[in-house]
Formats: sequence, structure tokens, C-alpha cells
Amino acid sequence: MSRTIHPTRVTRATRTRPLATTVALVLAVTAGGVCATPAMAAPTGTGEVTADLPQQEPVGMPTGGVLRGGGPSGFLAFDARQNRFSWTRYADGATVELPEGQYRGAVDSDIVVREDAPHTFSLYDMATSTKDAAVPEPALLGVTLPGASTKLLRSAGKTLVMQVLDASGNASLHLLSLQDGKAVDREVAGLPADARFVSYDLNEPGVFALAYTGTMDGAAGKWLAAVDLATGTITSRRTLPAVSADVAASATHLAWAERSADGQLTVVSARHGETATVRTPIGAGEWVQVDLMGDWVTYTRTGGATATEPNPFFPLKARPVAGGTPVTVMESTEALFGAGQVHGGTAAHGEGVYRIAPGADGKPVATLRASNGQATVLDLAGQQVPALLDFRKEVPWPTMTWYLNRGNALVQLELTHNATGKRWTSGWDYAYGDEARYTTSWDGAFDDYTAARNGAYTWKLTARPRNGVGPDLVRTGSLPVDSGTAPHDYSNSGAPDLLVRNPAGRLLSFDFRQILTQYISPTERTDHGTGWNIYDRLVATGDVAGSRFADVVGRDRSGVLWFYQGTGTGLARRVQVGGGWQTYDKLTAGSDLTGDGRADLVATDRSGVLWLYPSTGSATKPFAPRRKIGSGWQTYNRITATGNIAGGRGGDLVARDKDGVLWLYLGKGDGTFTARTRVGGGWQQYDEIIGIGDADRDGRPDLLVEGETMYGAQSLSFYKGTGDARAPFSARKKLWTLEEFNNDRGLAF
Repeated sequence: MSRTIHPTRVTRATRTRPLATTVALVLAVTAGGVCATPAMAAPTGTGEVTADLPQQEPVGMPTGGVLRGGGPSGFLAFDARQNRFSWTRYADGATVELPEGQYRGAVDSDIVVREDAPHTFSLYDMATSTKDAAVPEPALLGVTLPGASTKLLRSAGKTLVMQVLDASGNASLHLLSLQDGKAVDREVAGLPADARFVSYDLNEPGVFALAYTGTMDGAAGKWLAAVDLATGTITSRRTLPAVSADVAASATHLAWAERSADGQLTVVSARHGETATVRTPIGAGEWVQVDLMGDWVTYTRTGGATATEPNPFFPLKARPVAGGTPVTVMESTEALFGAGQVHGGTAAHGEGVYRIAPGADGKPVATLRASNGQATVLDLAGQQVPALLDFRKEVPWPTMTWYLNRGNALVQLELTHNATGKRWTSGWDYAYGDEARYTTSWDGAFDDYTAARNGAYTWKLTARPRNGVGPDLVRTGSLPVDSGTAPHDYSNSGAPDLLVRNPAGRLLSFDFRQILTQYISPTERTDHGTGWNIYDRLVATGDVAGSRFADVVGRDRSGVLWFYQGTGTGLARRVQVGGGWQTYDKLTAGSDLTGDGRADLVATDRSGVLWLYPSTGSATKPFAPRRKIGSGWQTYNRITATGNIAGGRGGDLVARDKDGVLWLYLGKGDGTFTARTRVGGGWQQYDEIIGIGDADRDGRPDLLVEGETMYGAQSLSFYKGTGDARAPFSARKKLWTLEEFNNDRGLAF
């Protein structure tokens, strides 16, 4: 981990330390004379790509820092969020925070330049810095440059490459150096009088690449020149096409990028003094940065790590200057300062400062020298996944959160029920905030709107890099769902299903949540087999045998009652309950009338007596002997067990009289009821009145009704339970016409 050292600013009035080891070399553009001295020696470094540096563990890179240059001993970084520059040493990983100001780094040089206003430049030799050294107050040296304005183009060690404009906007190139305490100004000869600089770069310490327009030998054109900074002369020059951009120069070659009229890019290289070129088409796109690194020409588009759109040029690619097949050196780049200082990332080692040098096979290899701890490809940094999902309530929906290592990603979650393969898939969404957080909520319905089944699930998180750098991130895990059971649950989902018997004798169950959400057909159905037409009455009882799953009873035409225990997703082999049940004209079940936690069965005989059959919790003998709990029920032509719809101590019943009025009987929890309450009239229009259970997951049972439309089709309507005994149901909601049942008119139970 890097250490931040805060140097002390020393002024003449308060200086308490000697100038120590940090050397401040200052060049000021002020009034004064020009000291003419011999040409400067070339800065240290040859620009060749070699693999002679000893291998060592990478040091830490300041958080948020972007490379701004560097040399053999360390590198300069800038943190835009804190507006802070720092220097990190390779030897021990120590980081020195530089005094406030704007700094420039160099290529393969430990000299750092601070730009002081106006046109004042302080030079620091960071190779001599120590962790406790103060930054001394610089001394000012003055020199006057001819021209209306000046601009620092590049820093090359102790030489500053400057652009000077005259009053007409024509440019000249000046090299300002500090030698023996004096400022030296050298103007580079050989540029046309009307030169305009187009692009420029410094790939190795001693050679400056300059593209410019102007008039030479009476002809206007565009040229690329290699400027030797040691001698201040142009050593190589060639014409450029009008549509060309980034340029590079080394001691032996020139390189640049061209773009055709149809947007196709080509990387071009040429040896000094030769007219032949080596051309590599790289595809359509915007401009790329071209650099020369020893015997290789590289090209890339920087900014890939934080980009939100893919670009085929984000990787750093290299090909031999003499021609050959390009190779990928890095997955993305942020900044390049020669072969020794490249800020970018690789899939293997992540983001940081790299050195590019030939590997064993001679091809360029990126070696990490300083790491910022961030991965180049997407990775999972953490997660918050519930231990269990339960959808018995509508809100709040269960949420799941994953944290990525970076935010420029699109994320999708897929949940798969292991037993059935049914899926829920979230939509693609962004990873948000500094935490790169992806949070999704599931409402407990599969993609086909059916209720989520209980059981084991596999979650699959897919994160797609928006910048196209690296592969998709795919992570998986396990997650259980347990939403309990429901009185009409025949899919082990905790949500009710609709049982339908058709005239062919098949018993089908339909996911009621799918119906309730107005899902367009075909609906999902489960076939429970044939032969059910032997029964003149079928009743969904809820759990009466203690398996926790909903059961079914059927009365055959000889009056024998049969019991089918629920298995969660089906029904077990039937068990005979007993005979004599033909005496009853109405049967219903699903309400816990006795308060023991199990649903009970009630029946009315033809004399109007209401009988209670308490459930026992046994599959072999599911009901206890009957007991009389009321009389006068012959006035009703339909009774329905609704569950506890009004918040009392027991399950309730609703009964429809012959005039179509619906009445509510609130259970006391001891098998008896309070005095009836009028719900309302007009219920004679329905063929079936079904206590469907809590279909909308608000904690209160609901009512489902089935009737025939004027066109002869069956239709369903839904009455939402309110929990208020004075008005137990909200206004009717029409669902849909059961067109699937028109050909074999089914009955719902």
C-alpha cells in the first residue's frame, strides 16, 4: 500500500531545512535576455523497448490517480477528484504528495514540471526525493521568448518543448533548457514561416514528433517531422495525407494514423529517409493513439476502463514496424508515456502502471509495476442474498444485491427452479453508485406470470461490461423459496390454483396468479388425470390430513366419499372415507372452524341441517364424526367456506339464498357462528362461488365467482377480501372469459 508524504513548503522567511535532496529547477518566461549556450545533451534514456529491468512486486498506485508521466525511479499521478498530484517511487512504494499546482511528467524521466502562472515552470528532480525531504522554494530565472503567446507542448527531462505564436498565428518550435543555472532557448530550424501545428507527441526521450501544415518550396501541404531534442534539428521529414491524426517518432521510424473517406483507419509506419511505408488497416472507427516502442508500433484508444460504450480499439495492440501480424498487449489503456509507463489494464493483473518490453518470443509483454487494486475485467466484490425468499405477502418484495468491482456494467439476474426448470429473469439494469451496486426485487412470479414454486433455486448473475473490455461476468449460487401453502395450492407455490373438471373427466389445475394478472392465453395447466367424472361433487378442502398441502374430496354417485391427499404438486392415491354422503345436497371445506389450524368440512342435508366434520390430520381417517352446528340452511342453494375473511377467531362461511342474496357467517373458532350479516344481492348470476384463498397476497382471503356470459362462454370475476365484516368484499373485478374451456365446458371448485 502506498504511503502519502506531505512535503513542507519552505519560504525564505521560514526556511528551517537545507534544500536537501529535492532539486527545484525553475524556468520563468519573464523579461530578460537570452543566454546563448551550446546545445544540451540528450536526456537520459534511449527509448528502446528492453526487458532488462529486474522483476519485483508491483507497488501501490494512489487511489483515483491517473498516470501523468514518469521515469526510472517512479511515476507522476493526478487525482482529479482531489485535484492532487503525487509521485510514487518504485523502490519502496512511498508516495510523495506534491505542493498545489499543475504538473507535467515526462517520458522516461524523473523530472516533473510545475506550471506556474504566467508561463513559469518549476522543475523537480524526483529521483533525489526522500520521504522526509522538504520541497524547497524555487529560484526564478528569466528568459524572453519572441512571439505573442507561448504554450508548453511536452516536457522532455530538463528540456521543455514550446510552441511560440507570432501575431499572425504562425507557429515556431522552441526548446527551453536549464543548463548551469541559466536558461537556454533554441529555436528549431527548418519549419515553414506559416507553420501551423496539427498534432505532436513524445514517445521516447530524445525524439519529438510534430505534424504541421505550411508552405514549403512554394507548395502548401502537411508534414510529419522527427525533431532531435539534443541537437534541436529536424532529422527526418515526410509528407502526410490531409486526413491523418496522431503521430509518433523514434530514433529510427515515424508512424501515424490515416482515415479514409469511408471512416476506415490505417496505422502507417516508415523508416527515416525511406519513402516506403508499412500499412495496417485496423477497421472503421474514430482516431487512435499511435506510439512507437522500440521495434513495434502500437495503437489504442484510451479511456476504455471507464467507458460506457464498446470500442474495438480499447485494447493496446502492437505490430512490428517492419510489418507483421498485430498482437494484443493490454486489454485497455488510460495514458501512455513511452514503453516504460503505460497506464491501463490486463485481464491477468488488473489496472495500474505497466512497462512494455519484449518477452521470450520477442513479442511485447506488459509487466505490472504499480497496481491500483482494481480489476480490468468485471468481478464480483460482494453480495447480499437473503437466506430464504417468502412470497406470502405482496410487499415488501424480497431484494437481492450484488456489488461489482466497477460500475460500467449492465446486469441481469436469472432464477431457476431446480425441480421444474421454470425461470424468472430480471431486465438488464445498470450497476449504480460508487459501490457499483446492482439491486433487484422479485415479486414471486415466473416469466410466464405463474407463482414461484417452493423449493431450491439456482441464481445466475450475468454482468456485461458496457465498455466491451473482457468477458461477461457470470456467477451462480443457490437460494431456497418457501412461501408456505394455501387452501387451493396444488403447485407447491403458496399461491392458490383453480381446479377445473371438464366433461371428459379430466381434472386440471390452473395457476390463479397467472389468471389474476390477466395473462394472455395459453395459461399454464397441470393435468391430474382422467376418471374424475365418476364424482357428482368435488371439493378443494385445504390441508385436512396434516401434510401441509391442499387435499381434495370427491363424492361418487353411490354416495361414497373419497379422499385425495395433496403432495404439493399432485394428488396421492384415493382413500375411502365412507358411504351415506348422498344425504347431503351441499358440501364445502377450507375454513378452520374449530381453531386447531386445520381446515374442516361442512355439509347440509336436505332438511336444512348443517353438519361439521372436523379434520383429524390423518390421511387414513381424515374426518372425525359429524356434529350438528345449525339448522334452517335449506334456504340456501350455495354455501362456500372462505377462510378467515373478517379477522375473527375462526374460519367463515358465505351462503347464497334462493333470492340471490349473499350472507356472511363469522366463525367463532369453536365450530359455531355469529349471527349472519347481509353481504348483498345479485349473486344468483354466478354458477360457482369459490373461496380461492389469499390470491393477491394481502393477508386476507378472497372470493372467486364463475358465470356464463351472454355469448355462452364461461367467465371469472374476482372479489378482493377487505377484512371488514361489515363489507367483506371490494367491488367486483372481471378477469377474463375462459375461452380455453368453451369446447369442453368445465366446472370450477
